Amino acid sequence: MKRVQFMFYRKQYAVSSMQWNIHWRLVFFAFACSIFNLQSSIAQSVSATLSSDSNQILIGDHLNVRLTIKHSKDLNVLLPKLIDTLGNMELVSDSKTDTVTEGNQTLLTKTFIVSAYDSGEFHAGPVKLYFKNQVGDIDSLLSNAIPVTVNTVPVDTTQPIKPIKAPLEVPYTWQEFIYYIVAALLLIALIAVAIVLWKRYKNKKPAVVERPKPKDPPHVWAKKELKKLEEEKLWQKDEVKLYYSRLTDIVRLYLEYRFNWLALESTTEEIAAEIDKYEINDVAKKLLLDTLRSADLVKFAKMLPAPDANSKAMESAKNFVDVTAQTEVKTEEKK
Repeated sequence: MKRVQFMFYRKQYAVSSMQWNIHWRLVFFAFACSIFNLQSSIAQSVSATLSSDSNQILIGDHLNVRLTIKHSKDLNVLLPKLIDTLGNMELVSDSKTDTVTEGNQTLLTKTFIVSAYDSGEFHAGPVKLYFKNQVGDIDSLLSNAIPVTVNTVPVDTTQPIKPIKAPLEVPYTWQEFIYYIVAALLLIALIAVAIVLWKRYKNKKPAVVERPKPKDPPHVWAKKELKKLEEEKLWQKDEVKLYYSRLTDIVRLYLEYRFNWLALESTTEEIAAEIDKYEINDVAKKLLLDTLRSADLVKFAKMLPAPDANSKAMESAKNFVDVTAQTEVKTEEKK
């Protein structure tokens, strides 16, 4: 009895296992069919086709190859980016993509110009197209390829070789020289402006700004200023450099007031070079230049003169003023 019951359970288990295997096979078959149907629907919803004007060209000739892509609106199609070649043919150029929408379909067209520089059998394409399918995955599609026969130029070998033709002579037009003409005119204008400016600068005299002259005659003014300087006793206070600076300024201003000589901005050597232009005798020249050169040694060479040298510089300045004073003014003082 137990044996019979055990055999019954065993048969029942075998039947259940067989049903379970059949069930999973049916599920897998249904899944495979759905995937196949999905791929078939995707393949039907996008297509890429290449077409050309001809299948034969001569070496170096151009051939127009047109890419036509049809897809449904719900697909995101990525157009191919070709750089140098289309198939094994040289890519010369490509056009912009034209887009036309009709109902639920989108039509994309793009034209490629290709060429080949050797004879033989070539092919334009295929073009690989990428798109995002309905599931969201990136998928690809391959277009057809166009066979192209590239022929050479027929040559009649029975005829002699002809010489190379000479270059054709084409007459020049004035439009070809317009840039040179404009450049030449601009150069002439710049040269003319430069010449005018140079002449103006050359003939322009420096503006002379005269300082206001004192009311007293030049020698009277100079003696008053020298006396003030002497009374300040600067060199006795160890302000020797200031003493000589003030002394030479008074002498230079005296030259300006007396001889209209802008000597305040001139150096000692410049004064020595120009002194012969003015009516100054040799004695006055020596007094002036000795005073200025002694002052330069103190101001620039930092020489410390003896006390008697300081007094002698003041006396030389006074004597120079006396020697070069205006004659008519001296006559009036004598009267």
